[in-house]
Amino acid sequence: MSQKENLIIILVVLFTTCLFLLGVFFFILVNKYRKNLERRQREALSNLIIGQDNERQRIARDLHDEMGPELSNVIFSLDGIKSSHPEVLETVEKSKNELKAAIKRLRNISHDLMSLSLIRYGLTDAIREMVDRQSQSEIRIHYDSDATGKEMNDAVKSHLFRIAQELLYNTQKHSQATEVQIGLHLDKVKNQLLFTYSDNGIGNQGNKETMGIGLKNIHTRVDLMQGTIEISMDKGYQCTIMVGLNA
Repeated sequence: MSQKENLIIILVVLFTTCLFLLGVFFFILVNKYRKNLERRQREALSNLIIGQDNERQRIARDLHDEMGPELSNVIFSLDGIKSSHPEVLETVEKSKNELKAAIKRLRNISHDLMSLSLIRYGLTDAIREMVDRQSQSEIRIHYDSDATGKEMNDAVKSHLFRIAQELLYNTQKHSQATEVQIGLHLDKVKNQLLFTYSDNGIGNQGNKETMGIGLKNIHTRVDLMQGTIEISMDKGYQCTIMVGLNA
């Protein structure tokens, strides 16, 4: 083989090697760009959802701390009305009862927007309070948790509480269920939190392709927690969410 042919072979090998290295470089660069883009999108989405949660908390505080007391003051003012006319007294009493009902609805709306127990005591007690407030409904709700006292970051607590709230709302609205099981369990070995939800309804809360905004938000919240979610609708509706926790 002549020296010229050897040179050509060497140049071809060098050229091929350069192309390969250039391809590897661009692959790494594109992959890095994609990961950075996904990270920024997650951060933007997380900030949006956190912003919405903060706005809910602000509105809930305004309703609870301002509107509630103002309506109560109106009731006190009505108590000061003295009259010998039965019609007037009947109207006053009716107005007081309507105001009391409005205050109760206002408190329920405030609790739905923001759980004070979530802020003060944590996720376990917040879900328990939500379950207790639903105790008068036709659906029997069973709640079990062994995660009391476990420290979680605020984002995980808020996301899981909103998920439980959304699932319960969907059950009440769509499933025709009579019973719900909610579980919150800690896997100390894997340092993971397991959230389970099931009802005995018709299982039509939807799948990821056809679900409404509420269930899409659930998947978004799970993604933001970097958790996993499994849904089954074979017998009612079952949802399992696994979230890793920092030690």
